Amino acid sequence: MPGLDDYAPAVRKVMTLFYVIDTSGSMQGSKIGQVESALEEVMQTLQEISDESDDAEIKIAVLEFSTGARWITPEPVSPEGYRFKNFEACGVTDMGSAFKELDKKLSRNEFLQTSAGAYPPVILLFSDGGPTDNWESGLTALKDNNWFKRSIKIAFAIGEDADKSVLEKFSGSCETVLDVKNKDQLRLMIEKASVITSVFASHSSTVDSDTDPVEISKKLAEEVVEQTQETSADAGTADWDESDW
Repeated sequence: MPGLDDYAPAVRKVMTLFYVIDTSGSMQGSKIGQVESALEEVMQTLQEISDESDDAEIKIAVLEFSTGARWITPEPVSPEGYRFKNFEACGVTDMGSAFKELDKKLSRNEFLQTSAGAYPPVILLFSDGGPTDNWESGLTALKDNNWFKRSIKIAFAIGEDADKSVLEKFSGSCETVLDVKNKDQLRLMIEKASVITSVFASHSSTVDSDTDPVEISKKLAEEVVEQTQETSADAGTADWDESDW
């Protein structure tokens, strides 16, 4: 008769949540500060979601781009294993470099290499400006990546200077580009998007089906906006102002 030790826990697939963060000079101050705060605050919640899921283990990968692009996480880590990062906002906006780095790591030989397999990832892109490099070639290569095609993608246009047309080309539709008007809204949107997309991707087989990932992303983006507005209204900060940056 088998003993308790003979029943090994089920091995779960991995769902990786990618944060692609603009750390160019224009992000200096409250913008990058709110990104840092939101990431620090949301990690415990993401770990709880991962622990409660029978299907998926959540991991985090963080990529920053300014003059060039650099991985903050040399490999995906658990939310509780993420070490708080003080970003230095400086330089230009080499978004094309970020696309190329993302393309390299969206592979079973790289960041999606797991013994149990991987779910399509979630990719959250944040920028407050326009690309200063050859972003078209980087995005063209990225769009040929099958993992990117299947991923949930939401872009965040921070302030009035963000190039929404580029972000739309990345995320797949205008509905998956979210306007961020001030620092409080930025923090809330990061937290809501992280939780909403992770809950969906780690508890639903839909991401592994033939459903259009852009349509899934649209629905999740809409939910992020709704929940952010509700939370802001409850806190008495429903009236946002661009000068709040």
